[in-house]
Amino acid sequence: MKKFLLSGTILLAALMSQASGACPIYGDVNGDGEVDIADVNEVVNVILADTIPTVPPDSSETEADGITVLDTKLYPRRYYRIPAIVQLQDGRLLAIGDDRHRSNSDIGSNNGIDILGKTSNDGGNTWSASFMIADGDGRGEGFNDSHGDAAAVADRETGELLVMCASGCQGFLQSSLDNPLSVGRYTSNDGGLTWAEADVTSDIYGIFADYPEVNALFFSSGRICQSKLIKRGSHYRIYSAVDAPMGVGCLVLYSDDFGQSWHALGGPGARPTVAPYGDEAKVEELPDGKVLLSCRSKETATSGRLFNIYDYITGTWGEMAVSNDPDQGTYSQDCSCNGELLIVPARRTSDGRRVHLALQSVPRGQGRQRVSIYYKALLDGSDYDTPADFSRGWKHYQVTDGYSAYSTMTAMDDGTIAFFYEDCNDNNSTSAYDLIFKRFSINTITGGQYTAIQ
Repeated sequence: MKKFLLSGTILLAALMSQASGACPIYGDVNGDGEVDIADVNEVVNVILADTIPTVPPDSSETEADGITVLDTKLYPRRYYRIPAIVQLQDGRLLAIGDDRHRSNSDIGSNNGIDILGKTSNDGGNTWSASFMIADGDGRGEGFNDSHGDAAAVADRETGELLVMCASGCQGFLQSSLDNPLSVGRYTSNDGGLTWAEADVTSDIYGIFADYPEVNALFFSSGRICQSKLIKRGSHYRIYSAVDAPMGVGCLVLYSDDFGQSWHALGGPGARPTVAPYGDEAKVEELPDGKVLLSCRSKETATSGRLFNIYDYITGTWGEMAVSNDPDQGTYSQDCSCNGELLIVPARRTSDGRRVHLALQSVPRGQGRQRVSIYYKALLDGSDYDTPADFSRGWKHYQVTDGYSAYSTMTAMDDGTIAFFYEDCNDNNSTSAYDLIFKRFSINTITGGQYTAIQ
């Protein structure tokens, strides 16, 4: 006990000393600008757990005004869409987006779409010149006509980069087994300096060879999830959602060799969303290793997100739940748009308890407006045992006031959230988006209720 009391006295004195100087108030665990009893409670918890407290990020660094990474120009026409972002093994950020030369339309209505990248060495404050990841030749035929809707991941062990994308010139709605929307795979082993290209269309559609209704598909853009728990092959398992026709809904694929081969989670006949609602989606790993699916709905009348959970013990998906309560759900008014799903470690400021914090970005609407980040603490299994459990108990932090659409995010090494999103650059229509980068602390997103654990 004397050891604990002595440690507490020394630690609290250090915190108070930091608070009294001109430096950031690192003793301010709950982010309220003061070192008070709540911070003392945190110290006690630290002593009892024999751990070191997490220093909250400096809000002056992490929550500056948004930085335009890709700037859409209407004259001459140069449209940027569909953000993806990853943190590389060396700490740099890689931001990815579509370069749509003629209009903001998708593949099939727009030839010559490229996928571009930019990197940042300083946490997103400044960005490199654009470089090519996937070059669309715009010839109106073949796999290399266009590439877009990048889904990306950096392997935590090797640093290898993987981008899966839609390719070719056939549109999603016009896709058929005889002439499908193509699937591209791009990999880099040098931090994004060079990229190897592969047309994997036949491999991906081949997964569903016994299900001819899967005659169109593409990987949902943004973040590919990498498991923290499962390693059955050369790499930790990765998951990605795949959008399929309306009668099929959303599908989930996984790979144990970092995208060289893919398999359907639950089997090729699994249908985790109830048709016709399933659409673009995101995947995340729950604290117990189950796989969480968050899906956009094709029917705006449902509002909100569609959630489902895959259980490895039963080998099945659960019953899809709609989260559309304006007060407790991931609500979006008349808005069919994708966002990002992320679960990060955090600490509750009221009592210092460690939790997992679920984050879901989506426009709150009406329509594609007011991009927000929903958050929910996963305190125990009752918060995520079933899709219905996960669908309740959400709060939100609003990022934008006007027209805004797709968004993505990733957790950085310092505990902040790198947020990359589409923001209408004239705020009068949804025809032209800039791709904007911001960093947020967990403290800011949750209104001081939680802080990050690095």
